[in-house]
Amino acid sequence: MNYYAKMLDRISKDPLQKFAYDTEDSTVVIAGPGSGKTTILTLKIMKLLNNYINEPRGLACLTFSREAAREFEDRLKLLGYSGRKNVFLGTVHSFCISEILSNFAELYDCAISMPIKILPKKLEKQIYESVLRDLGVKKFQKEKVDKERALHIQGKSKISVPLDNTAHKIAVEYEKRVLSSGYIDYQGIIIISTQLLQNHEYVRKCISAKYPWIVIDEYQDLGKPLHEMVMSLFTTTNIKVFAVGDPDQSIYGFSGAIPDYLMELYNREDTISVELKNNYRSNQDIIDGSELVLSIPKHYQAKTRKDEKAEYKFITCNNGLEDQFDYFIKNILPKCIEESIPLEEIAVLLPYNNNCKELALKCMENNIPYYISKHTFERTDFVKWLETCSVWINNKVETSFDDIFQYWENLVIQHQIIKYRSENDRLMMKFNLYSVLQESSKYKTNLSDWISFIITKLNICDLLKDSELLPDEWENIENLKNEVGDEKYNDYNTSDFAKIGKPDNQITISTRHSSKGLEFEVIIMMGMEEDHFPGWWTKNNPNELLESNRICFVCVSRAKRVCILMHSNYYDEYDKRYDDTICKRYYPSRYLLELKRKFNTATQL
Repeated sequence: MNYYAKMLDRISKDPLQKFAYDTEDSTVVIAGPGSGKTTILTLKIMKLLNNYINEPRGLACLTFSREAAREFEDRLKLLGYSGRKNVFLGTVHSFCISEILSNFAELYDCAISMPIKILPKKLEKQIYESVLRDLGVKKFQKEKVDKERALHIQGKSKISVPLDNTAHKIAVEYEKRVLSSGYIDYQGIIIISTQLLQNHEYVRKCISAKYPWIVIDEYQDLGKPLHEMVMSLFTTTNIKVFAVGDPDQSIYGFSGAIPDYLMELYNREDTISVELKNNYRSNQDIIDGSELVLSIPKHYQAKTRKDEKAEYKFITCNNGLEDQFDYFIKNILPKCIEESIPLEEIAVLLPYNNNCKELALKCMENNIPYYISKHTFERTDFVKWLETCSVWINNKVETSFDDIFQYWENLVIQHQIIKYRSENDRLMMKFNLYSVLQESSKYKTNLSDWISFIITKLNICDLLKDSELLPDEWENIENLKNEVGDEKYNDYNTSDFAKIGKPDNQITISTRHSSKGLEFEVIIMMGMEEDHFPGWWTKNNPNELLESNRICFVCVSRAKRVCILMHSNYYDEYDKRYDDTICKRYYPSRYLLELKRKFNTATQL
């Protein structure tokens, strides 16, 4: 039995998974933690491609992040997918650029420079600061302005949202200045694309003719502009939608993503609604604990670890995260190793990125191998291309040089570095890339040297340093070079390139937000104090508190068997009133106390 058949056989044993797979009309799936969401999505895509969609018509699969898109592509390859021209698989931003703006930007009310020029981060900062200065606003978070821009795009949604007058005022002026500069920012890409779909029947007809099916992952994270885009296409064209999400894992409210939009689509009479209730990741105690902190009974059922008991442990330290770090290194980790738990099955979840860096330093000092899920560089399409090149020089059967060249060719042409006068020009370009990659093999035992060689020989600096299409890519490449040059990666060769993005016999250090989508045997949650988690700012804001509950639900549900919660009695904090550092008393988080009351059998490690 091949892998595809094995996966089909697996979902046939779960009636709700099978029902979602079998639907032939627009379907919205509520998929809780460990419910097999990715399996259903990838199988559904293969079914549509094999049975319902014929070229030149195709399918668009929209994801929240590049990483999610790559995970889908890898999973689809296991099912027999080999890449098709009629399939779009990528982020919402990339879909808007390639399928809407690049083709229909001239229809927009305001002039948009072509080719599209993405607003560089430095210029974005300059424009934003000039807006604040001219409007007489001293300080205002850019995130609040972007959230306002997203929430107040008009459309068919009936979900009402409050207006932030200051944010709205800044947003209007900021958008004017960005467009007049000849650039477009990432929020603008989504907003303008949505408006083009809403206002022009021709654009909708073109998209629906090309993509009769749109598949969307993590719908709850993608915000109102995408929702309005889907609603516009869904209600005025013959496009069918297959969307998957979980309102209880909606944790990006700061960007304007709220669970209401997923539920609005889910509750429509013209969509088929499915809720997956089985959990194939965790035991029942972990499931019950996650529902407890969520404060909403979901009645999810463990399917693979039915008779297993969870281990909930509650650790009290004296002062700050520093003491929690020490306790983890001296007590918890040795105990896990003693119990033969692999390091890659252990994750520490922290409040902020800075906390992750602090723990990483502690681990380095104690020779503990670690992986931080947040890097100084982004795994952009170019970085992924470098990874593919590294795979090819080690095993030419595993990937295709033609695919490698196709990306390189498109990148060069997009930046107008060269225009072919003949097929011979193209062949020379292909030969040059082949020669550089072949020559790079002599550096393959040292990843840092290999990356430097590739970047130098292909003149990547000249290509991308002043790129208007990828304005921040050169800075990202320099961040990649710096991180790979760190002593932590001294022994990494080209075969280890992909390991930078995945734990390999390493503990995982992550923020709470970044843990979404991951799973581990052991989860250690630090900083579990009231007023820290949930934060003090949630006291008079019910929506903020609900989102904090959802974040805790996400964190607990990452665990398969062991969940360890840690808090400290005191924190040394700066107090503006006294212009001095004071020792402040803190009490255990309500989440910790709720879990402790229910799972009181836990013992101190």
